[in-house]
Amino acid sequence: MIEAFVFIEAEPGRIEELVQELAGMQLAASVIREVYAVTGRWDLIARIESPDLPSLGD
Repeated sequence: MIEAFVFIEAEPGRIEELVQELAGMQLAASVIREVYAVTGRWDLIARIESPDLPSLGD
């Protein structure tokens, strides 16, 4: 199992909506476990679990 942090730039005004939308979302073989709003260059940080590195890119 691989864990990765993905930095996301969001449209202004959509940050709260995206936190709710992305948390728990199932991707091809990965799952978004947590999403946090942050300040600075990026708007969100997501923690993703994936079975392996190639699956993480899907």
